[in-house]
Amino acid sequence: MAQTKASPPRLDRRHWMLAVAAGMASFLDSGAIISVGLGLALWQDSFGLDVWTVGLLGSALTLFIAVGALTGGRLADLVGRGRVFSLTILLYAAAALAVTFAPNAGVLVAGVVVIGVAAGADLPTSIAVLSERAPAGTEGRLVAFTHVMWTAGVVFATSLGFAVSTLDTFGIRLIFATLAVLAVATFAFRAFYPPFRQLETEADARHTAEGVDPFRALPLRTLFRDRSLAAMMVLTALFYLFFTLVANTFGAFKTYFLVTVGGTSQTFATALSFVTTLIGLVGTIVFTRIADTRWRSRFFVAGVVIFTSCQLLIAVTGGVVLPVMIVALVLYNIGFPFVGEALYKIWTQESFPVNARATVQGATMAVARLVASGFALVTPALIDWSPSGLYVLLTFFALVSGGIGMLIIRRVQRPPAEAAATTDALTVTPAGDAR
Repeated sequence: MAQTKASPPRLDRRHWMLAVAAGMASFLDSGAIISVGLGLALWQDSFGLDVWTVGLLGSALTLFIAVGALTGGRLADLVGRGRVFSLTILLYAAAALAVTFAPNAGVLVAGVVVIGVAAGADLPTSIAVLSERAPAGTEGRLVAFTHVMWTAGVVFATSLGFAVSTLDTFGIRLIFATLAVLAVATFAFRAFYPPFRQLETEADARHTAEGVDPFRALPLRTLFRDRSLAAMMVLTALFYLFFTLVANTFGAFKTYFLVTVGGTSQTFATALSFVTTLIGLVGTIVFTRIADTRWRSRFFVAGVVIFTSCQLLIAVTGGVVLPVMIVALVLYNIGFPFVGEALYKIWTQESFPVNARATVQGATMAVARLVASGFALVTPALIDWSPSGLYVLLTFFALVSGGIGMLIIRRVQRPPAEAAATTDALTVTPAGDAR
């Protein structure tokens, strides 16, 4: 999937600022996932929770991210991606404050549920807003940058968790208060930064000239009747599903796993997570540089091998050998930037019309997060039953994800910019689903 042009299209400051604004959805999403993971062991002690209630907390966020993605993505295409882009982040802020001041487990679970809905709705919307306003041939770089923001959210939440690890549940409350403040600041940035309006106007004119009406959602029947679109939707959904089963378990339960199985302290587990996640951040930055070139497919193969190996190491040792756990965490953070969510987002934005991307991204994301939430519900019980058994499953999931990814790469033979242009050109203004 080589770039055919001698030099890539130019991006100006407005595009990168929009990438930051859109990427905050990923930043706050990963921040919430990691923060809930950091809080599980502490909330278990503070509120006297059993393993099933802990599983409910771990799964509720993922479940309602799925609900939010499914409804929010379609709603954005129907009523306006810009509107949903600005408003969902305020709902996130309100829910984060509820978690901050939760007096009991009921309020805690409710706050986590609403955070999931808000983050889920914002994720596909923000990526669609970014890709539709990006110049042709630059979507990969800008969408990949949102995954840099996702990893930055992991680093931020993990480092903050380490800083407050001696404060017990009060430290977790501080983390969620910080997420609420960042969400409000993101809303102000998205809603009132003038250049974003300019980019919207330019994008609307460009897509209209190409025969695409960005204000009218592509009818669902068109997505399902077109064989190529339907096949790609199934493949990306399955790819993201199996990757998410692995990534969500690592993100939400690695601290819990290190404390309850590895016997480490909360402070040590958080510090280890922080240091190894820095490796992942570097990897996501590298991926951003290669996202619009042939190298993203070449790195994928090596990434699958590394990503699978780290699951296998833990499966063999049962998670009780600390040096092996450290190696596994390092390998995980080396591999995941090149084999997972960033690629899934890029493939979706390149393969579907501009007036269907939020819908497709939201629907496929919902499928993956829904199944992952069910898996998260039983994960603490699986850890209690057999840590090795859990990671045998994760090894299998990593292999399946890699195999599906290879199928997608074989389907996408044209350069990214050319494929995206062709997809947009095939779309005519739909007669239904008007805003």
